[in-house]
Amino acid sequence: MATGDAKILAKGLNLLEELAQSADGMTAVGLAASIGIHKTSVYRYLNTLLQAGYIQTNGDGRYHLGNKILELSSQLLRRMPLRETAHPFLVKLSAETQKTVHLCVLDGHDVVYIDKIESQSSLPMMSRIGSRAPAYCTGVGKALLSSLPIDQVVNLLRESSLTKRTSTTITDPIELLAELKITKERGYAIDNGEHEDGIKCFTASINGYGGETVGAISITGLKREFDSSEEAEKMLAVVTRTATEISRALGHVDRVI
Repeated sequence: MATGDAKILAKGLNLLEELAQSADGMTAVGLAASIGIHKTSVYRYLNTLLQAGYIQTNGDGRYHLGNKILELSSQLLRRMPLRETAHPFLVKLSAETQKTVHLCVLDGHDVVYIDKIESQSSLPMMSRIGSRAPAYCTGVGKALLSSLPIDQVVNLLRESSLTKRTSTTITDPIELLAELKITKERGYAIDNGEHEDGIKCFTASINGYGGETVGAISITGLKREFDSSEEAEKMLAVVTRTATEISRALGHVDRVI
């Protein structure tokens, strides 16, 4: 690919990324300002992407991601062995607990939700498949971070903006490292309303064939639903059991001590 063509492609991808970050869509003028190119060039990109189905507009001058993006995302998700293998276990877990269940993977200092199951009586959540959340303040994130070498975790935390999202969010790196150490030792993570006020999660990580951590699952509900130690112990038992079952389905063999 020629240098000029590569630059054009890069700008087109930047445009798609800007639209992906905007819940209400963006105008051509707004996109031009965001990615730093002339409005005339933006219209050329938009017309090409419109014809290909990667973006759409409702005639109000604002552009949004199109169904082609969803189609490609769906194809990618279908090819992910972790999601395909874990899905029936997640359905069973949600039915058993009557809670919202998530499956996540780590991507840099964020987690990405690759599957989500809600029961008829579970709490409606803002999370959605394909969305991201900071790893440092989520149960799934802490479970995944705890599996990494300490130097890698330190580097990720240095790159992260440890923002105080709720009154219980851990923003001190030393305290967070101590929390991750405890998480690794006990084999599960808890989000005590650190990402969203009033929301609690119980999380366990999933191991692949070679023993590496490949994802994490969580049971999510209102904090008051988990007030009793008996309920908390029940949730921890079922989420760790399910994570073990998924790991075994992926070919992971428990070490005999």
